[in-house]
Amino acid sequence: MTQRRDSVERTRERILAAAYDVWLDRPYDQVTLDAVAAVAGVSRQTVIRHFGSKDDLAVAVVEWQRPIEEDARAAQPGDTATAVRRLVARYETMGDANVRLLELEGRVAPVDRLLTEARESHRGWIERTFAPWVDARRGARREELVLALYAATDVTVWKLLRRDLSVSRARVEIIIRQLVEGVLHPPEPAVEEGTS
Repeated sequence: MTQRRDSVERTRERILAAAYDVWLDRPYDQVTLDAVAAVAGVSRQTVIRHFGSKDDLAVAVVEWQRPIEEDARAAQPGDTATAVRRLVARYETMGDANVRLLELEGRVAPVDRLLTEARESHRGWIERTFAPWVDARRGARREELVLALYAATDVTVWKLLRRDLSVSRARVEIIIRQLVEGVLHPPEPAVEEGTS
């Protein structure tokens, strides 16, 4: 009985890993259960038996990847250099797939759900990673800080720099870190001459 359960779990893991790999390479709407099955080395029917539909499989992949993703981006609260380095590393792996999902927003209901969960996860990462600054603020000032950090660390910033402007990964890390530091430590407003 244990051997069968282990075999079923290994098959499930292979399918999840295959689906993840296929989605990294192809747009969501171009991924088929047949393609996932071929990569996993199982039949289409096996994929359906484990997960039901492509949309259910997508949700399962996100849930399966969530702890891996959170661990990969984890940094000590306040360690902005490590946080940005790990974030950019994740975008180097998943950024293109994330951007492709954004293109389907509003057109594919399961994608909308996945994006909502991804945004909540990213916000949670911001609140944990930048807690020394976030927790020091309340109300609207706290929310403004979180949103500014969100804008500075969003995948679309990575995409603009890496894909649209062909900036090197090392430079992208520097630029995103400068954006984050600018949000956390804004310059003092200049005092105009003749004012008190």
